[in-house]
Order: sequence, then structure tokens, then C-alpha cells
Amino acid sequence: MEDLFCPNCKESISRIEFECSNCKFPLSGSEKEKAIFIGRQISNRSKIDDAKTSQNKVRIILYIIGGFQLLNALIGILNGFDASSYLFYLILGSIFIVFGYLSPKKPLVFISLALILLLGYYAFLYSISPRYLTQGLIWKIVSVSFLAYGLVKSLEERQLKKQNKFLN
Repeated sequence: MEDLFCPNCKESISRIEFECSNCKFPLSGSEKEKAIFIGRQISNRSKIDDAKTSQNKVRIILYIIGGFQLLNALIGILNGFDASSYLFYLILGSIFIVFGYLSPKKPLVFISLALILLLGYYAFLYSISPRYLTQGLIWKIVSVSFLAYGLVKSLEERQLKKQNKFLN
């Protein structure tokens, strides 16, 4: 007796199954039901690819934010600021760069932490002087928006992968 495999996930199946136990492909369904199932899987894979693209954009944004903070540290050193000022920017920039590096491995964790850190940094600037919040407002809106969008897409990706384990 030859082994049968699901046409969708390639998992071994028996002749008596009505649907694949792994991916729920309708083995005994009509061509229309099979086409609808395949269409949903293509859509889900596309959503996962979109999430990966968004996560890569977030990664670039984190590198840029980190780079700007390191540049602030360098400017602080060159202008003779006290050590605490440029160390703050040096540490902050390094953290954003590390988050960018680690975000592909655990996107939900590191994008969330980066968003919290960035919003905390902006709140800190506002507490010093409200005008700091309005300086570079467009950049602040863009960076927070990218991080929030990347977080939403990562949540969506996790949900799809949880519902369709074979899409991993």
C-alpha cells in the first residue's frame, strides 16, 4: 500500500480521511471547496510575507533611530557636554540598534520594547520642555507609526501561524 500525502501540506494521510489532520485541507471536498481552501492559504501566506516586510522596515527604522542617538552622543562629546548627557544618548542608541538586530528573532518582544522605549523617550523630552516634542514632529510621527504598524502586523502573523501551524 502506497503512502498518500496531503496536496497542501505534504503530511502523510490515510485513504479514509475526509480532511487533512494537519492543515484541514478538504480531501474529499468538491473542487470549489478545495479552490477556496487554497485561496485562503495563499492569502494567509501573503499576509505573513507582508508582516515580514513590515518587520524589516521596522528594523531599518530602529537602526536609523539608534544611529541618530549615537550621532547625538558624538555631538555631545565634540561640544564638551557633560558625560551623563552623551552617555545617555550612547546607551539609548545602542539599545535601539540591539533591538533592531534582535527584532527578526522575536518581533513582538523587541518591537514592543522599542515602541515603549521610544514613547518613554518622547515623554522624557516633553517633561524637560514641551517644545522638544514638537521639534522633528513629522519624524516622530513616522517612527512611532512604523513601529506600531510593525507591531500590529507581527500580532497578525503570530495569530495566523497559531491557526495554521503548517505555515511556519
